[in-house]
Amino acid sequence: MSWPPRRFHAPLLLTATLVAAALSEVASPRAILAQQEGIGRQGGIGTAEQRSALVDTILARTARREAWSPIKEATLGYDPLAEMEAVRGEVVNASTAEELWYALTKLSNARRDSHLYLTPVEGGLPAPGLPEARAPVHVLPDYGDPDRPSFFVAGVDPAHAGDVRTGDLIVRVNGRDAGDVVDAFRPWTRHSSPQGLLWNVARDLPLRLPTTASWMYGETLDLELQRDSGARFTASLPYLPPEEVEIRMGEDELYPGFRTVMERFNFHVLRPDDGRPIVLLQWLDFEYELIQDVQDLMEYAEAEGILDHMLVIDVTDSSGGSRGAYAIQRLVSEPFRTTFGNIRVSDAAAEMIRAWAEEPDIEDAPEIFGLNESRSWLHEWARTEGLDAVERGLDYTRATPFKLAHLPRDSDGILQPAPVHFSGSVAIIGGPRGGSHLDQFVSMFADNDLAFTIGMPTGGYSNTWEAEEVLHLPGDGRPLVRFMWNVGHTLRPNGEILEGNAVQPEVYVPLTRENFRTYHRDLLNAAIRRLGGPISQ
Repeated sequence: MSWPPRRFHAPLLLTATLVAAALSEVASPRAILAQQEGIGRQGGIGTAEQRSALVDTILARTARREAWSPIKEATLGYDPLAEMEAVRGEVVNASTAEELWYALTKLSNARRDSHLYLTPVEGGLPAPGLPEARAPVHVLPDYGDPDRPSFFVAGVDPAHAGDVRTGDLIVRVNGRDAGDVVDAFRPWTRHSSPQGLLWNVARDLPLRLPTTASWMYGETLDLELQRDSGARFTASLPYLPPEEVEIRMGEDELYPGFRTVMERFNFHVLRPDDGRPIVLLQWLDFEYELIQDVQDLMEYAEAEGILDHMLVIDVTDSSGGSRGAYAIQRLVSEPFRTTFGNIRVSDAAAEMIRAWAEEPDIEDAPEIFGLNESRSWLHEWARTEGLDAVERGLDYTRATPFKLAHLPRDSDGILQPAPVHFSGSVAIIGGPRGGSHLDQFVSMFADNDLAFTIGMPTGGYSNTWEAEEVLHLPGDGRPLVRFMWNVGHTLRPNGEILEGNAVQPEVYVPLTRENFRTYHRDLLNAAIRRLGGPISQ
C-alpha cells in the first residue's frame, strides 16, 4: 500500500542531515555564497505577497496540528507561535533561494523542538549551505553557572590547533562573548531544553554546517582564549574537511579499571578488572539491532552468572530510537509502567490514522516477549479508537501505551520482567547529548523507582509521531520544502508530558571545565558508592 502525500514517521528513524553541496574540497564561504545566490535568482521564489501568504499557511497548519508542551514553553520562556510570527519579515524579504531556505529554517526552529527540520524536495528550493567542515578543536559547555553560559576546549588536534590547549576557556568566538554566541546561534540550533541548547551550541561551535546560514561563518574560526593562569591569547583556526581532523580528547579514558567484554551496535558491556560484581553498560543507541544485542547480552550474562550483579548504565553518549521498554524488561526484576502517548486530532492526524487502519499486519513478524512487531495493536487501535476520535472531532486521542509497541490499547501500561533478567541494583548516568527515546528510557527507570539517577538530565525531546508535508508557493503551486510537525505527546510513567521535561537526576552533577577530565569515572564511582558497591583502590 502506498502512503499518502503527507508522510508520518517515528522520531529519529530518519536522518536529520540535510543534503549538502557535493564539493571535493572546502571552499571559502564567500565563494559558495556567490554560487548559491546565482542559483537562487534562477529558481524563482515568488513575490513578497506570496511569501507572506506562505507564512500564513504554515502558522495556520502549525496552530491546528502541533502538540504543544506547556512545561517546555514555561521552562524556556517563549511563545512558539509568536516566535514564528517574528520570523515573518525574513521570509517575506528573502531575495534568493538560499535566504528563503534559511528563513524557513528559522521559522521551523522557532518552535524549539529538536525533532523538527526541513528537507529538500524534487523541484523545490535547492538545499543550500557550505560543505561541512570543522576546526581542529572539540568544545564543551561549562554548566557550573546556569545563568552565565561558558564554553571551553575539551580536545584538540595537535597537528592543526597551534597554541590552543585542552582546558582553555573560550572567552570570545568571532568577536562575540559566550552569551552572545548562544543568542546568535539559538535560531539555528534545534533544541528542547536549556541544557540541550548549550550542548548543541558547543558541539557545533567548531563546525561549519550546511544547516546554518553561510553568512554566520568567517573564513576561519577566531577565538580569544584564557589559560588557567589568567593569560589571554587569540587563535585563528582553519576549517578543514572533517576526515582530516583527529581530536585528542582531554578525558582520555572514561572508565579506568574496566575492560570491554562485549561490543554491540547499541551498547558496550564492561566489567571491572578486579572482579567486583558490577556490569557497566555504555549505552549508545536504540536502533533495530537492539533486539539481537539484548539477546546477546542476556545469553552472556546468564552464562557468566552475573545476572545478580550491580548494573550501571551510562547514557551520556546515547542517541534515540525505539524498543527501550523491551530492554528494560531484561534489566530489572520488578514490574514497571511504560510511557504512554496521544495524538492531537487534526487533518494530519486523520491521514495518519486512516493509513494505519488500512495497513495490513506484518504476517511474518517474530514472536518476541514484550514486543508487538506485527503492529497489529496499532492497526486495531486505528480502526477503533483512532477513527472514532477523528469522527468525533476530539482535541486529542486517548493516551495509550506508547505506539502500542509493547502493550495493547486497553492495557494499564504495566510491563512484566522477561523470564531471564538482571536482579541487582541499577544506576543511570545521564547527560544532555541525546534524547527522544533515550528520554523515555530514563523516565521509565526513574518514574518507577527502578534506578538511582546521577549526572545531568537528558536532552528532553520526545513525542509520539511527526507529520511531514511539502510546502508549495501560494498561488503558484511550485514545491518549496518538506516541513515537519510534532503531532503527539509522549507521557512519562508519572503522567507528565515529556517534551521539554526530562528526568532531573536524583544527584545533579554539572559538567564543568574543572571536572571534565574525570567526569565519567567520578560519576561511575559515585553511582557505585550510592548502590553500596565496593570502590577499587
